[in-house]
Amino acid sequence: MARAKKAAAKKTAARKPAAKKATAAKAPALPKSVTNAESKVKLQQKAVDQAQKKVDQTQTKLDKHRAKIDTENGKLSKMRTDIAAKRDKAKASPTAAAKRAVDTARGRMNTVRLKLQDLRGEAKLIRAEIQAAKKVVTREVKKLRTAERNLKTKLREHERKLAKKAKADQKKAEQKAKAAAKKAAAKAKRSAKKKTTTRKKAATRKAPAKKKAATRKAPGKKAAAKRKPAAKKAARKRPAAKKS
Repeated sequence: MARAKKAAAKKTAARKPAAKKATAAKAPALPKSVTNAESKVKLQQKAVDQAQKKVDQTQTKLDKHRAKIDTENGKLSKMRTDIAAKRDKAKASPTAAAKRAVDTARGRMNTVRLKLQDLRGEAKLIRAEIQAAKKVVTREVKKLRTAERNLKTKLREHERKLAKKAKADQKKAEQKAKAAAKKAAAKAKRSAKKKTTTRKKAATRKAPAKKKAATRKAPGKKAAAKRKPAAKKAARKRPAAKKS
């Protein structure tokens, strides 16, 4: 029997719908003007990040280029030292082989020199690219600041509207409360008036009843008054007692 009761209780518990979780009150949706301003700020921030990324990439490129220039400068300085040694050797023993070695070293040094010129020219272009990218960053940052100011303005307008609406709602609630209080006071006044009228009616109903009762009792008194003279007459008719 106990098992059957437990099973029935479980079935009823399973049939009962699960209690709904209390959902948190959602914040009022932002107007389209504010959401558009927010999206513009996000897009502009993305543009600023991309421009800054380009600046960083170009700066990295310039750093690598400078490393190449430094390497070629090191090579050129070594070649100069080597040429100087070969010239001294050619002067000491002016052979054809020594002259050819000096010419070959000079040719190699000229090649490195030309390469260095190209690298320096490329470095100038990269620096110009960096300056252009920085200008783009400055321009995009200005646009971002404008978008942020616009968003702040839209948010202030939205907050002002919300405050105005809240004030109007509060005023309506106060007016409603006043009207309800006035209605309750009027109702209480009517009920009090009704009670007084009912009391008066009850009092007026009781007064005639008392009068009727008084009028009913009055004839009895008169009858008693009438009876008394009759008794007196009987006493008069009674013969006087003889004196012994």
